[in-house]
Amino acid sequence: MDNMISRLIERRFGDALKKEVSFFLLGPRQTGKTTTLTKIFSSIDHFALNLMETKERLKYERNPSLLSEEVSASGKKHVFIDEIQKVPVVLDDIQVLIDREKKVFALTGSSARKLRRKDVNLLPGRTLQFRMDPLVYPEYVDIFPITTSTDLKRILKYGELPGILTLVADSREELAGEILASYVVTYLEEEIRAEALVRNLGAFAKFLKLAAECSGGFVSMRSMAQDIGVNHATVSGHFQVLEDTLVAERVEPLLPVGERGKLRKTAKYVLFDTGARNAATEVLGAAEFTSEYWGKLFEQWVGLSLLRLMRARGTGGKLRYWRDYAGREVDWVIDLGDRWLPVEVKWGENLRSKDIRHLDHFVRTYERKVPTGYIVFSGQRDRKISDRILALSFRDFLERIFPAEDS
Repeated sequence: MDNMISRLIERRFGDALKKEVSFFLLGPRQTGKTTTLTKIFSSIDHFALNLMETKERLKYERNPSLLSEEVSASGKKHVFIDEIQKVPVVLDDIQVLIDREKKVFALTGSSARKLRRKDVNLLPGRTLQFRMDPLVYPEYVDIFPITTSTDLKRILKYGELPGILTLVADSREELAGEILASYVVTYLEEEIRAEALVRNLGAFAKFLKLAAECSGGFVSMRSMAQDIGVNHATVSGHFQVLEDTLVAERVEPLLPVGERGKLRKTAKYVLFDTGARNAATEVLGAAEFTSEYWGKLFEQWVGLSLLRLMRARGTGGKLRYWRDYAGREVDWVIDLGDRWLPVEVKWGENLRSKDIRHLDHFVRTYERKVPTGYIVFSGQRDRKISDRILALSFRDFLERIFPAEDS
């Protein structure tokens, strides 16, 4: 069933290839990078290489120039290389192939860590860079329409990795949970141990569980360091590992000019998928979550959905949050430069005046840059709260905030 899912970002890949522009496609494991590009390249005569295969990887590590020789000899214009971060040294030869032979490359990777080293050639001025995320609702609405709160809870619990979601759509939740648990272990083994990113894997495993529990909230790195038994700098470094391996999103605060002293300036970290978060916190076996926990998952899901849709469409802008030292907070703010779209998230079908007061304060305070404020809730029907605040159902909030004609 996962082969039936078309990704919104596919159009951008197709446009790049038509214009003969090479690109990087980065994203966490199992988000569909290989599946999507394999489909796109199925109608293109191309040279393909998977550097996850040990035999292939060792061959090019020993002799990086071999890639250039093979691609040139193939006579093919288009080249698709999976997991380029495994052998980043070949990027120098890829640059030559792009410049001299006008080859067009599609390069995927599940970790940006090795690609960010000072000695790695990221082909500046020659490539585009895209990000592949887990699915976003418009991509899977035909196979798993979220029509009830029960449907929503299944998505929040198991997440939106393509393979996992198709299992849930087929009512195979037990297997989905087992695979998600394995996913976390595989991440530790293949991304962390294999690349020697941390010295103490046991301490990192404890950190990962705590980071998942804190996902979307404010983190006290010193407190976390004490709980794990490491120093503050180590915890900070671990969060950088999560970012570099594309497992966590760093969300910066919105800091309007002249108000830095009034607002919280600490970044938040959000794990890239609610199912992966639940697996890392070891709660997938629970028959039911508390209302508070559902609320945290729902807030994370709304933020990730907004971020994924912006990336897939190439909308631009940044996802941020806002909080002042008086305790007023807006969960997500879409920063489009010339305008801000604040989004408050509430778990529950009923809205009370206190649920809206922080959003209302934000809208009134920054009225020149805020056309509309939104509150996304788990009710079934949209509501107009005031002339400038809309309450949107979980079912259609993406379409209301980002109408299709804006894509």
